[in-house]
Amino acid sequence: MKQPKLEDYMLPILEILGDGRDHERKEIANQLFSRYSLIQNDLPQRSALMINAVLGYFRKAKIADLPAPKTFRITNRGQDLLRSKPKKITVKSLRQFPEFDLFIKSRYKQVQAVDRKQKDGEMLPEEAIEIAYKIHKQTLVDEILERVRGCSWQFFELLVKDVLVAIGYGDIHEEMPLRRGLADEGIDGIIKEDKLGLDIICLQAKKWEQTVGRPEIQKFAGSIESSRASKGVFITTSSFSKEAKEYVEKIAKRIVLVDGRKFAELMIDHDIGVSKIRGYILKKIDSDYFDEI
Repeated sequence: MKQPKLEDYMLPILEILGDGRDHERKEIANQLFSRYSLIQNDLPQRSALMINAVLGYFRKAKIADLPAPKTFRITNRGQDLLRSKPKKITVKSLRQFPEFDLFIKSRYKQVQAVDRKQKDGEMLPEEAIEIAYKIHKQTLVDEILERVRGCSWQFFELLVKDVLVAIGYGDIHEEMPLRRGLADEGIDGIIKEDKLGLDIICLQAKKWEQTVGRPEIQKFAGSIESSRASKGVFITTSSFSKEAKEYVEKIAKRIVLVDGRKFAELMIDHDIGVSKIRGYILKKIDSDYFDEI
């Protein structure tokens, strides 16, 4: 049997969700194994990627949602789609939903532009590869951010600690490189800027949906002052207002604002919550070698 395609996974997964209950990703994989022959005819790593991609597409199309961390549930829209008794669900059929259609258009608009420039000779293959990587990275950022927003606030705090340690703050050998601040300090944590602890960085980590405004940043700046520190990092899963960004540029304290997309990029750059699928090494002619011939 041929290796299953992405669209081969779509209808079976929606049928599994069709009972209306909450399903964890592992449970979905187990049911695919017992009720269908998909996973048996696929590579383990590839099937996991397929399941993740389909669940991500379903959320973009709003035929499934995330009621709790790591769990998926069919929506009324998804039930309506099942009741129509489709023989197959495809990317094309999901584009009937405006949210998914917009997602696809924004994702592939850049790809089409690269393809056109290549055909017209306006772009070198190396440039096309670099742009393709950037497009892939932005898609991965979207997926990571969706996962992070769906996790518990306790997990988010641990994630923040892992990212900061990976960047180089604190000491990875310490059991607790991130020290929690006191509630009345208005600081979520304090981390060493270096292994010797000659300077400290105050941390605020907010798992928010709404935009972080200037008042929250002002409060954080005051907390840094009270801690007799000079630096701070404010991390959020959402974004910062224009006023908040302008405020940190004017004050003496050094405060770095990290929004959800930047945080996801840091996770990718430092291999936190992601794994490598494959790598490509670009090579060129060694002119020095051939000059010796």
